[in-house]
Amino acid sequence: MRFLCLHGGGTNNRIFELQLASIRYDLGPGNSFEFVEGCLAHGMFPGIDSLVAPSDGFFAYFDPHSAKSIINAVDDLQKYVETEGPFDAVLAFSQGCGLAATWLATAHGKNYAIKAAVFFSGEPAFSPKALEQGVIKNLDPLVDGSIILPALHIWGARDDTNPERNKMLYEQWDDRARALLVHPGAHELPGSAMDALVVTDIVHRIRRLCSSET
Repeated sequence: MRFLCLHGGGTNNRIFELQLASIRYDLGPGNSFEFVEGCLAHGMFPGIDSLVAPSDGFFAYFDPHSAKSIINAVDDLQKYVETEGPFDAVLAFSQGCGLAATWLATAHGKNYAIKAAVFFSGEPAFSPKALEQGVIKNLDPLVDGSIILPALHIWGARDDTNPERNKMLYEQWDDRARALLVHPGAHELPGSAMDALVVTDIVHRIRRLCSSET
């Protein structure tokens, strides 16, 4: 499997690689992970001090208050996929989930051969129709339609960053294509500091998801 990996706002590719280390290791050597870094400078996301190197810069994919910025990020992601793809699945965290989900809701994303998505502590998709009008609003499944791609939504029971965003993203998905796993952590990627059984469960679910022909 070839995974397209999108980090959270206020981090970077190197940090996301570290955050995903346990999951990538357990998924095994038959998989590859392509990390796509945001291009907007951003303050460091709190709580990641132990992962930060002196030379690190911190980035976001878009300004959530600018429709143009969000559209540009979606277009940039599409260009990247066209140039560097194909990819089998998207693996994203926090703001990266919002970008991936918004892209998947566009005509480009719907027509691209992505098999599955794995979202950690995800932010919801924006409505592509509203963005075209310069309006920033979350995708409404009743208006815009649900996203049907098979997806695993994962978040922490103690995620107090904005717990409603996780549920919003989950509810934007068609109920026939979504699965949910709540781990005991917070706004984080489960790793070596968490019960190993949690990581094992996540890896098993990712394998099942990505082998599905739904």
